[in-house]
Amino acid sequence: MSLWIDIYKKLGDFSLSMQQEFPNAPTAVIGASGSGKSMLLRCIAGIEKPDHGRITHGQAVWYDAAQKRCLPPQKRRAGYLFQQYALFENKTVSGNLMMGMTGKRAEKQRRCSMLLERFQLTELADLYPAQLSGGQKQRTALARMLAAEPEVLLLDEPFSALDTHLRGQVRRQMAEVMEQHDGVSLLVTHEFSEALQLCSCAAVVSDGKIVEYGACDSLWKQPKTRACAELTGMRNFIPVPDGLQRTGARSMGIRPEHLRLARESDRLQLSGIVKRVLPGLYSCQAEVETRQGPLLWELAGDCWQKPEGGQHIILSAEEDNLHFFLD
Repeated sequence: MSLWIDIYKKLGDFSLSMQQEFPNAPTAVIGASGSGKSMLLRCIAGIEKPDHGRITHGQAVWYDAAQKRCLPPQKRRAGYLFQQYALFENKTVSGNLMMGMTGKRAEKQRRCSMLLERFQLTELADLYPAQLSGGQKQRTALARMLAAEPEVLLLDEPFSALDTHLRGQVRRQMAEVMEQHDGVSLLVTHEFSEALQLCSCAAVVSDGKIVEYGACDSLWKQPKTRACAELTGMRNFIPVPDGLQRTGARSMGIRPEHLRLARESDRLQLSGIVKRVLPGLYSCQAEVETRQGPLLWELAGDCWQKPEGGQHIILSAEEDNLHFFLD
């Protein structure tokens, strides 16, 4: 069953206005901080109430302003994984898992044992949240969300509170959960790399609106808006050079990894001075000041053409890697 939203909500000077159908597939909701990503999930879950609109899951109406219908969160069959876990501090790990379950006690205990084993929590079953590490809390929160057997998974930046090592471990577990879930999964993130790893498609959110929706690889290869380009890792935006104009285009974007030293036959010639070189483990980045504006150039770490500060260079890119934007 797909999830359909058509909602509007105003909060002070900020307005959320979104219309989208989400299929039974892992979907990323990508946007900068304050763009409306988390508010979208809260409206779907029933934690926040839109000013008007409609939310349906299959044939079930979760919210309809015209009908004055608004199901409470516990009746929406949506599991919500918060950024900060939101565990019950006075309950053990087992107690947290069983809070979301229904049925007879023996059945709840059986399901609890299965989840404890699945998320490597069996030895922690009698501990309280204050006794757990960040990764253990996250696994407990994930298991508790699944304990209620939700039909829709709402994951609000689930890795934001984890360090790099734990993030990799929990991400692998999250990938497994989303692959096995037979329903809608929405993952809020501002990292496009997470979207690519975990989701087949994505909705790009900017200023309270979904500005693009599609397959993750298509959004990366052919972003239609500057907002989408920025959120998928594009860093270089310059005025459209002479000879490369497109109807209505106001700016041109180039990904740092697509820049290279210019050849004599290139129509695009961006002359500039290397201001500084930023080393990295697998690649390095050079900040280049050009007449068109600053550029970030990314090169493989062992590249023979690694530049030096103060060096004059001319950069270009294959024309298939140039992107033109109306905004």
